[in-house]
Amino acid sequence: MSARRIGATPVLLAAMAAAAAYIVVLGQKLSFLLDDWGYIVLRRGGDFENWVRPDNEHFVAGPVTIWKLLIAAFGIDSMLPFKLVSTALFLAGVWFLFLWCRRRVGEWAALIGMVALLFCGAAFDDLLWFASITFLGSTLGGLMMLVALDREDRTGDRLACLALTLSLVFSSLWVAFAAGAALDVFLGRRERPWLGRAFIVAVPAAIYVAWWIGWGHEAESALSLHNVLRSPAWVFDSAAGALAALIGLAIPAEGITEPNGLDWGRPLAAILLPLALWRLWKMPRVPRALWVVIAVALVYWFLGGFDVKPGRAASASRYQYTSAALVLMIAAGLLGGLRLQRRLLIPALVVLAAAVLPNAVFFHEAYESYRRTSQIERADLAALEITRPRVVPGFRIEEEDADTGYVPVEASAYFETRDEDGSPAYDEAELAAAPEHARVPGDKVMAAALGVALAPGKTGRACRPAPLDEGSLVLPLDRGGAALMATKPLQLALGRFSESFPVALGELAPGTWTTLRIPPDLSPQPWKLQLSGAGQVTICRAPGA
Repeated sequence: MSARRIGATPVLLAAMAAAAAYIVVLGQKLSFLLDDWGYIVLRRGGDFENWVRPDNEHFVAGPVTIWKLLIAAFGIDSMLPFKLVSTALFLAGVWFLFLWCRRRVGEWAALIGMVALLFCGAAFDDLLWFASITFLGSTLGGLMMLVALDREDRTGDRLACLALTLSLVFSSLWVAFAAGAALDVFLGRRERPWLGRAFIVAVPAAIYVAWWIGWGHEAESALSLHNVLRSPAWVFDSAAGALAALIGLAIPAEGITEPNGLDWGRPLAAILLPLALWRLWKMPRVPRALWVVIAVALVYWFLGGFDVKPGRAASASRYQYTSAALVLMIAAGLLGGLRLQRRLLIPALVVLAAAVLPNAVFFHEAYESYRRTSQIERADLAALEITRPRVVPGFRIEEEDADTGYVPVEASAYFETRDEDGSPAYDEAELAAAPEHARVPGDKVMAAALGVALAPGKTGRACRPAPLDEGSLVLPLDRGGAALMATKPLQLALGRFSESFPVALGELAPGTWTTLRIPPDLSPQPWKLQLSGAGQVTICRAPGA
């Protein structure tokens, strides 16, 4: 049976199922990361403020609603329900993108673009990090709007208004789609009076203006003259990064922090941009839908350029899904009316495979990086739970101890969340079996939570001498800590679950008693003290321990 008899739609559905399985199976092994904790801990309760307070510059009532529904239904013990929802948003966006492109270039050419997007490893942020539902939901709403506008009737306009409003409540990305809708209304004014269609943009715009006046104007912004002047370069780099991501050339040479598609993308964009302009020039009549998509892409990329700040690069992973979708739409619009010839199908599939394979490898490497961070985070939270009886009010997990990069979490807010919604933290047995790179920050968080430090003291009980040649000596500590006195200066460090001694205590001054008090917590696991230097040290149980 020929490929054309089978049809592209079943093939696309199979590819979507495979992509979904891959994303969900890997993603459910992760934990909540970075901005996730802002939704979990900082937007607790049913206060209206939780829905309208901006996240950076975004109106995020949609994501807040999803977070609250999922937490109420499933808690935060498992990532699986969250990954199912975020992956569904991603797949729905791909489906509407397919519908739009299929109308221009046919189902097989559209299918090839969709498969490239489904397995676009450079977009790992959007696919693995749940907080990225802001972009996934906003892009889905925008794509639904563009498909609805293709109907060119009153029902399509109503659906477009609803879809644009959906885009609005997920992120500020909606502004780009609103610009496209406004252009569609303007360009179609001769066929259908624009006043009767203005509601497509006016309704969501009124909601946004009301939100901005009430709350949105308080959001942080990186808008500056410098960014505005440099925004054309950002626009070019955004298109270049998306091109490289789609064809598997955005793989970073070293590390896994961000896609590095500009080395290949810029030359590709420099070649394809003149060809695109030439194609526009040669088209007897540029379709209105193509102008609309070009407007959406340009507004999206320019707004991104206006708001650049550290950590936001045009080729950053979080932007690749939306940028790649827009590049595919522009390509479909430029090639509108052409169909993929049978003789070109095999070469096209070879190119597709060459793009998908490195992207799949990149995605898995990104997952491993996220998994490492998740392991560290789960160990940090386990440390917080173990030390809970001794944690002082207002204690926060700081990055110098946590080693994960997420926003500091206040202990009391986390414990409240943990009691009501569960916990993604390791239990004690899991912490003991965790990788060393997770146990090290776990030890540091425990020491910080317990307030472990050296202090002037006096002799304790059950003293014993411990000679120390040049080098180091490791001693298990009794529950409660120790009193120490040395004949020469020594460096002290602590470890507990880790194999190393990551908690640096500083120098033990000679000739005076020093107390190292470690308040007991919920774990019987003993601390280990490492003494480095030379001389004689006397160690006793801490007074009162």
